[in-house]
Amino acid sequence: MEYRELLNELESYFRVGETEEQKIGVEIEHFVVDKNGLRTITYQEQNGIEDLLYQLQAKGWQGKKEEGNLIQLSSSQADITLEPGGQVELGIYPCAEIKELEEVYDQFLQDLIPILEEYNYYLISLGYQPASKINQIAWNPKQRYKIMSDYFNEKGQYAHNMMKGTAAFQIALDYESEQDFIDKFRVANFLSPVLSILLDNAPIFEGQIYDKQALRTLIWNHTDPTRTGVVQESFASDFDYRKYAEYILSKESILIKQDKSYQATGSQTNRQVFAQRDFCLQDLEHILTMVFPDVRAKQFIEIRMADSLPPELSFALVSFWKGLFYNQASLDKAVNFSKLFRLEDVLEAKEAIIKQGVKTKLGDYDILEIASKYINWAKAGLKEVELEYLKPLEELVRERKTPASRLKERLRQENKKEAIKPCILNYKL
Repeated sequence: MEYRELLNELESYFRVGETEEQKIGVEIEHFVVDKNGLRTITYQEQNGIEDLLYQLQAKGWQGKKEEGNLIQLSSSQADITLEPGGQVELGIYPCAEIKELEEVYDQFLQDLIPILEEYNYYLISLGYQPASKINQIAWNPKQRYKIMSDYFNEKGQYAHNMMKGTAAFQIALDYESEQDFIDKFRVANFLSPVLSILLDNAPIFEGQIYDKQALRTLIWNHTDPTRTGVVQESFASDFDYRKYAEYILSKESILIKQDKSYQATGSQTNRQVFAQRDFCLQDLEHILTMVFPDVRAKQFIEIRMADSLPPELSFALVSFWKGLFYNQASLDKAVNFSKLFRLEDVLEAKEAIIKQGVKTKLGDYDILEIASKYINWAKAGLKEVELEYLKPLEELVRERKTPASRLKERLRQENKKEAIKPCILNYKL
């Protein structure tokens, strides 16, 4: 297909995503670990992740297999999928109210936690594995992950740490128009260093206390810089659907699906691959998921910089984005303030948070000062009953701490199992 036709296809796809619904979807990644030593539980071991999936299937979740392996479950409200190291991801379908998301998450925990108790396992929310080292974690048997692991192994020293060792919390939000998309995409990218450090929940790296900050940022910086981090194009005055389409088509494909199997595409870009073959909706949706920036677009805006978090912080973040993006006055303030800053300010801050943490400056502002401004604008966009959700986020700013720094204090005083208790989930939220 000609390059212009490819751009038109992508641009049209984004335009179809325009909606006034103002719903929110989330993806919450978790580790399953052994209670005794916090060793990560892998897919194919005895009483491993596949066994857990079969137990959930017996409770009514609908299963999906690949080459005989159970790899996904679905209900009417959510999907359960697996990351490369066996991380369990719950994807909750878009809801209009935060309370609805909470209820679906609570049901997931009610289904899964009793099974884990029988196996003597914990379900935890951390940004990085608490005990197992990367070379001790077996790969999920999905075919695409084998191709991706080989590809990324040549791109960055922490690529496999990213794939098998990290866990995140991601939020999907609607946009009403192209201008609304542009505004929200820019604000989310601008806030990348702010929320990357404020929601740092990775106190441990390869079994030891991590002595810097923002571990997942460090790992993503050394995975494949061409498809991670801040989308720099979003700071250009002419950023729009087409510019994002150009960004996507300029990236190497990694792999494509041919019939029922995946094929590696080497160093070919999406533009090169699809100049030689037909392009269908399945291809389009696939290539949009093969870039991993802090903010990316499908037919919604996906915000990806937060670590996997305890529920109270997860829903605090949901309320933050809802109040900021689904109230026009709040969004206008957020956009106008972001325009005071250069791309270089954001990139410098994103690098600085690794060493300086919450003491980082973004332009001429303290990063927590910016966080406080945006939280206040988000509060103005929420209903009275939703304001309570924001309090855990406000508390972090007030205390000038991150979830990781709190956990490191505990780790220096207690054994690891006791120290990470705030991140161990139970089914009573």
